[in-house]
Amino acid sequence: MRQIGSRSVWSVEEVTRAIARRFEDVPSFWVEAEVTNLGRRGGQVYFTLVDHGPDPHLIDASMNAIVFDRLAARPENGTLVHAYGRVEFWARRTQLRLRVERLELTGHGLLLARIDELKRKLAAEGLTADSRKKPLPLLPRRIGLVTSGDGAARADFLKNVHLRFPAACVLVVRSLVQGASAPAEIVRAIRYLDGCDDVDVIVLARGGGALEDLMAFNAESVCRAVAAAATPIVSAVGHETDITVCDLVADLRVSTPTKAAEAVVPDAAELVAGLDRRSAALTRSLRALTQDRRRRVGDLTSRLGRGLQGCGALARAQSVGLGRRLAPALRTIERRAGVAAAAAATGLDRAIADVLADAAADVGRLAGLHELLSPARTVARGYAIVRDAGDGRVVADAAAVGFGDSLDIEFRDGRVGVRVTTGDA
Repeated sequence: MRQIGSRSVWSVEEVTRAIARRFEDVPSFWVEAEVTNLGRRGGQVYFTLVDHGPDPHLIDASMNAIVFDRLAARPENGTLVHAYGRVEFWARRTQLRLRVERLELTGHGLLLARIDELKRKLAAEGLTADSRKKPLPLLPRRIGLVTSGDGAARADFLKNVHLRFPAACVLVVRSLVQGASAPAEIVRAIRYLDGCDDVDVIVLARGGGALEDLMAFNAESVCRAVAAAATPIVSAVGHETDITVCDLVADLRVSTPTKAAEAVVPDAAELVAGLDRRSAALTRSLRALTQDRRRRVGDLTSRLGRGLQGCGALARAQSVGLGRRLAPALRTIERRAGVAAAAAATGLDRAIADVLADAAADVGRLAGLHELLSPARTVARGYAIVRDAGDGRVVADAAAVGFGDSLDIEFRDGRVGVRVTTGDA
């Protein structure tokens, strides 16, 4: 600083150095702000921290790129953060910047980062894939409803279900739908309804709210319970713009509890009208089909009759022609058969005559032999035949005759009876 007259005159360097000395004593601190103007240059990440108050203020900031890349959840433009660092002042450029050492997402930004991380995790496991979505039943036997005990979502759902299908049966399981205890209660309700044999579809219903109010349906435990359920689950959480992770793993996501009622039950009046229309259409189709079949049967019958008549005439003509062609051949066969039969008869007569002649010769030879061997011939030659008087058998051996036996002796000119008086007694 120089003294010029009555003035103390500073140089620019003296001013900037004085300012720099002031910031040297400022310790590191936390600041809450929104990140904007994110960019990367060299080994640094540069951004601006903005305080959106009635009179917005901003400060330039930088962070080591390696440290930034290692953050568990990296901020994007518009993200609310807590930044920890110290003020740096470059005297030559009169430039003030916050040197950030730690950076954490907070509030809405932190919740969104956690939600995005869970989405990526479940998607990597295939739990958000459309291929695993289960279809809803047309007419559920019983509908399971998980909702708060006195919320508007419960009333809207029940009213619209019974307006559409008065016979619908709904089993309501009350549960907290926000707060620290809500995820555990929702999981218990899902598992209970999933274990009921007659519950064919489950609806999770909650009205809209801030992101913080819907975090129970972004809880990993709830999402996994929804994905693991064997019963189809409809997620009716929040409003049209509210998308939770539970919506992504559910079998169907609808925007409101009213839409959920429309999804799980048909409109009874429309159903009856549709059945009537289908019944009438089916009746018309059956009548038209019957008439068409009758016409086709009549046509086929006529064609078959004409065909049979034609076949009969053709068969008769072919039979006559065949008879004409066969007559000469039959006459030739008949003549040849007569000649063959006559020849066979002549041969047979000769064969029979030869057989009879041979048989007569054999009979003559046998008769002569019989005559030669006849007992009468033996007796005629001077021999006698001795027979037992009792049974008439021929006695050939003396040993066969005993004392006192009666015998018949046949001579050439008669028989005499004798009794044995000599011999063994």
